Amino acid sequence: MSSAIAAMQRPIQLLSVGCCVTMALAMLPSAYQGTLFAWHPLMLSLGFLGFMTEGIMAAVRFRPNEGTTRVAAITNHALIQCASTVCVCLGFYAIYANKNLNGKPHFRSLHGKVGLVAFALALASPALGALSFRRLGLIQKFPDSWQPRMKWLHRLISAYAYVLGMVAMQLPLPHHAVLTGLACLAWQAAVIALGGCMLYVLRGRISGRSVLPASASGPSFATPKSL
Repeated sequence: MSSAIAAMQRPIQLLSVGCCVTMALAMLPSAYQGTLFAWHPLMLSLGFLGFMTEGIMAAVRFRPNEGTTRVAAITNHALIQCASTVCVCLGFYAIYANKNLNGKPHFRSLHGKVGLVAFALALASPALGALSFRRLGLIQKFPDSWQPRMKWLHRLISAYAYVLGMVAMQLPLPHHAVLTGLACLAWQAAVIALGGCMLYVLRGRISGRSVLPASASGPSFATPKSL
């Protein structure tokens, strides 16, 4: 991991925690009163801005590791991403059930459509991650030439899920039931800053030439270690 990325870890953590805490303070009173909708922005913030951010950073940190240390680090990354997936699923369920209760149509707005794509990618990412985790013995069932591309696809889909999740969060704001005024602007600015930092961290890590290693049947690529 480069020194520039290492220096960004602390700001990323502060932005991630700050965004999640702010959303929790805004939504917990409504959630305590029994409002189902409140769990939608709360759980999705925890899922994308909290756990998924840390999961991606954990993946970046373990890349230089070898042997049992690497396996333990990948396992830690997987557990964090599982927590992210659970939160994202709960947030999706909250808005889906809330719309059903109120007789409202699903996925009509731009926010809903982008959110649906982000949700689908957020489910596909851990599935591909499990498939790519050599310790589980699944990836060995595929031809050797496929395996680097499957790992690259896991990283690519994860990056798109993260970015689209952030975009979906911004689209409905300001919202009277979530955040308005200066609090909303500050939260949006923090999410944009966090997204910019994470895009810097991810730069070059999902392009084909930087992540696909050489194979006997394909062109030679310079590559960092795969997940």
